[in-house]
Amino acid sequence: MSINRILLTESVNDLFGHLGVTLNEDSIDALEAYYDAVIEANKEFNLTSITAKDEFVVKHLIDSIAGVGFIPENAKVIDVGSGGGFPSFPIAAVRTDCSVTALDSTAKKMNFVGNTARFLGVKNLTTVVGRAEECKSLFGKYDVVTARAVSALPILLEICSPLIKVGGVMLAYKTDESELEVSKTALEKLNMTHKTSFSFNLPTGDRRSILVFEKTAPTPNQYPRQYGQIKKRPL
Repeated sequence: MSINRILLTESVNDLFGHLGVTLNEDSIDALEAYYDAVIEANKEFNLTSITAKDEFVVKHLIDSIAGVGFIPENAKVIDVGSGGGFPSFPIAAVRTDCSVTALDSTAKKMNFVGNTARFLGVKNLTTVVGRAEECKSLFGKYDVVTARAVSALPILLEICSPLIKVGGVMLAYKTDESELEVSKTALEKLNMTHKTSFSFNLPTGDRRSILVFEKTAPTPNQYPRQYGQIKKRPL
């Protein structure tokens, strides 16, 4: 099987070229091989409902690559709720200068992502099995945290912000900016600030936004709470 390489490269150039995002042949080869691996593994357990080539390119690959332009050079990145490896694998394949950690509570998925990355020679991607709010040994270790299709923004901020170094950023992959208004309290209590947003349309016409937040001071000691509390009473 082969992904639509022209759709991938032209879309990335058109949508993200002004952010300095480019694809080389090695990156495209890795992304193509990852598609094949996902489709094969999907026969055994559920990684994605999106299996058609062009839809996979648009909704998994292009969408995942959207945040790459906001990641500093040589950054240490963690992707929370990585699932089948999105956006962690595309980020690692495109930004080989960065070290990327995929974090998810489902061991089977993380085993697939880690083993596939090693098999394909994507050496800058590692995996951790766990829940972000419980991985205290990882708190304050990362320059960038990413999260795509995980949860509502106030919940996401409390789960993700402890992982970031002061001065680091969180990239929330969202449909639009509509959740910013209900996240003001969370931002204030967690010492996070909305830095910028990048909104664009996928080739399908679907709307997307990358919301960029900066951590301005250490996370207060009372956060993050246990997930049940976070979900029941979002900040």
